[in-house]
Amino acid sequence: MKDYLTLRDKYLRPICLSIVLCVFAEAVLLVLFGIILFPDGNLLFKSLWALLFCGLGMGATSGSLVSLLVIDRLSNANSAIIATVFIYVSLLGVACNLLCLNLDESFHYFGAHSNPKLFFFNGLIQSIIGGYLLGWFLFTASGKKLLLQLTKIEKPPPENHKGS
Repeated sequence: MKDYLTLRDKYLRPICLSIVLCVFAEAVLLVLFGIILFPDGNLLFKSLWALLFCGLGMGATSGSLVSLLVIDRLSNANSAIIATVFIYVSLLGVACNLLCLNLDESFHYFGAHSNPKLFFFNGLIQSIIGGYLLGWFLFTASGKKLLLQLTKIEKPPPENHKGS
């Protein structure tokens, strides 16, 4: 499949897609850990933490790292996917997860204080899945095709104005 992306789009796509994936994953975590399993605490603060700081912030950061370290550097799809998973696991699954684990020890928003292993391994598994998904969307023909179909904006047919 031939890529017809502009240079700008080629480097922005990993950032935007990473933000979407991370915000979605954090929304799932917010509902599961912040509302269902551990409902105590301020929902506004939980939402800001999960969606804004973690979802948007870490999504942009990890997407930027993929743009800087993987795009145009690795030509093999498998190598690019492995590198993307490595970035996600290193940054989100380990570094961010350990930071949030320690922060949650103080705030008690998402259950790290009562079950740190569940908190940590859930984040680690999600980072593996998220990194693979991002890599698959960006570096495989089938992923690019699906992403194109999902983001395709159809232009409405021109309206015929024959006297109103």
